[in-house]
Amino acid sequence: MFQLRFSPLLAVFLAVPVLLSACVCGPGPNVGGYDDPSGKDPPRSLQGVKFIESEKGEPEVIGCADGQREGFADLTRHKRVAGCLATWEGTKSLRDKPTGKVCGDDKGVCTSPADACSKGWHVCGYQGKHEDLKRHTTANACNKEAGPGKFVAAMSHGQTEDLCPPPPTAETVFPCMDSGICSEPVCCGDGCAFGKCRDAIWRGQTKISLGKAEGCGSVTSERNGGILCCYDGDGDPAAAAGGETPPAGADPTTPPAGTDPGTPPTGAAPTGTLPTGAPAGAAPTGTTPAPSTATPTDLTVPTGGPAPTPGTSAKKPGSK
Repeated sequence: MFQLRFSPLLAVFLAVPVLLSACVCGPGPNVGGYDDPSGKDPPRSLQGVKFIESEKGEPEVIGCADGQREGFADLTRHKRVAGCLATWEGTKSLRDKPTGKVCGDDKGVCTSPADACSKGWHVCGYQGKHEDLKRHTTANACNKEAGPGKFVAAMSHGQTEDLCPPPPTAETVFPCMDSGICSEPVCCGDGCAFGKCRDAIWRGQTKISLGKAEGCGSVTSERNGGILCCYDGDGDPAAAAGGETPPAGADPTTPPAGTDPGTPPTGAAPTGTLPTGAPAGAAPTGTTPAPSTATPTDLTVPTGGPAPTPGTSAKKPGSK
């Protein structure tokens, strides 16, 4: 009977392929070092992206402090998650506390990324819980329906800085690392991509904002200025606000079913009547026409992005 004996050198030689096969987080080696602030491995810039905007509305319903979304623009399909574009000075942590300052794409520079979310909403994943984003959207919607650009959550996609960990449990708390392997934030949108660790939110389907120079704890608005905002409550934000979001493309002037469109509401001035004693040809009172508030819908399809859904418009080139 033969007995195999391995020398210490041979044992090391056989172990090397096993170690190399281990799953390492992130897109690959960072030439300048994982903590290089000069951006040797930066995420993709958002400059030049033609975002698709939602209709404007109440911030508490829209989810963005400025009252308009740049991601998840279809309000009827994505009621509880919003993509909000913002700018800020320097680098910020996605877990910086909100200051209450109203800001965003249409409202000026933010003090904290969280200020891009409206009252009653928060930056998704700010507590490090993967289930937060799961409760508000799906993998398919995140990866295919958020629209052009990138919208990031306040959690790194790795639990540690080493190897890909097992899928998270309800007790798992993700960190918000500044830079390095596994530090990149979870991301929704056409500009997001897969790293080597893909289980942070959805098993094998979680995308990130590639570029280890900007982890969750140290992002610039030029490269990671799209913020994922999640609704605080459990139901429909529009219902909680006392209204209903109209179906995409619906005419808001159409009266509810079962009502007489020719009957004015109680207390409204009658139309087509003249005041007593008025000369012939005088204009009826109480009939000043209201100016049209309808905004023409631009259905131009931005290069590289999905066609806008009814009720949304392509953001004008050159906008941030």
